[in-house]
Amino acid sequence: MGQLALPKALIEVEGRTLIESTIETLKSIGTDRIVIVVGHLGNQIEDFIRGRDFGIELQSAAQETPLGLAHAIATARNQIDGDFVVLCPDNLYTDDADLVRAREIFDSRNPAFILLATVAPNRQRDRKSYFTSARRNPEENVYEYRSDNDSASGLAINSTGCVFFKHEALDFLPSFAESNKEHIFRDYLEQISNEREALIYLLRGMRYDFSVPADVEYYHRLKQRLAETSALGVSAILINGLGQVLLQQRDDNPAIRYPGHWSLFGGTIEEGESPAAAAAREVKEEIDYEMRNFGLFREFVQNNKSEFAFVGELSAELHELTLSEGQGMNLFDPSDLHELQIRPDDKETLTEYFGV
Repeated sequence: MGQLALPKALIEVEGRTLIESTIETLKSIGTDRIVIVVGHLGNQIEDFIRGRDFGIELQSAAQETPLGLAHAIATARNQIDGDFVVLCPDNLYTDDADLVRAREIFDSRNPAFILLATVAPNRQRDRKSYFTSARRNPEENVYEYRSDNDSASGLAINSTGCVFFKHEALDFLPSFAESNKEHIFRDYLEQISNEREALIYLLRGMRYDFSVPADVEYYHRLKQRLAETSALGVSAILINGLGQVLLQQRDDNPAIRYPGHWSLFGGTIEEGESPAAAAAREVKEEIDYEMRNFGLFREFVQNNKSEFAFVGELSAELHELTLSEGQGMNLFDPSDLHELQIRPDDKETLTEYFGV
């Protein structure tokens, strides 16, 4: 956001700044005090919060040199006197209950940390995916952080800018006294997980990351388009332990749209139903499979309908599924999808997820 001469936390999204949205999010999960670590143009953030009543105690800490997220925690170390959560303000979450559920799991299972993750692919070169086939799954949308095998398949989940920490995590911070080198945050988490139990929580909703002005413009356009539609639909990309995706083949009936095409499972959201509940219901109705671990990958408008595309883990074998709609179903490697005749909107969703 450097071209705007404005810190990202003060960018306005949907009528309020990102720092205001972040403060409200932190209040909703029961935080009793907030330390805002400021760096470049941080005086603008301090001026903004000064004199405003946010209904919670606010403090600030100056990070003189940008040496990464672990360094930001170290900067505020003396102001942290208990368990804490790190939340980057350039994130917005579509499901208000996501962080509340993560906090509940953190409190009940008592890990050293719980990292929030999303099913949305991350194309940044310095970030790696966590693959579900390599990790134990103790409860819905929860995985052990430490891998128990070397598998790089299954459902890929990617970190977000939010982690809940036990106070003891401060003991694992690297020393920055004699180093001006940025510390990789993942290395900090790895060091903790080598000695303590740690978890990953998969978001049910989406997380929007605002890195450049174009991200804000895209988000505003999308939300406006979604608000202008009334019909609602869902689809589900189901991925097995080998990384294959399950598709349904539509009936050869000229009376339906795209007869004989391959498509994702899904349908219409019923009145009073959430998109996540609708996706789970449609999958259960169409192949008799209970979706356990899944999250929202994409919101978009197609044929004047708001569509919500989810990505979920398929733990059942093909012969264990019972097809109730269409003429068939099969599993495909992502590299083979370009050879199939796929319904256009589902083809777009699959391309968005797997890449060209």
